[in-house]
Amino acid sequence: RKRGEMDGNKELMAFADKLEKATIDTIESGKMTKDLALITSIENPTVLNSEGFIKAVREELDKNL
Repeated sequence: RKRGEMDGNKELMAFADKLEKATIDTIESGKMTKDLALITSIENPTVLNSEGFIKAVREELDKNL
């Protein structure tokens, strides 16, 4: 987002905002990596490896594009 602000690139800022929302929504839905699962208060989180987490974020992002 900051790069978009510095360049005056509104499309990049909008994409960064959507990516951030998709990431937060993915975590709040219970899908996360092990490091987050160890500190979350969400019961029974789905623990994903890095690739699985990125794919889950992409699925969430695709819903919002």
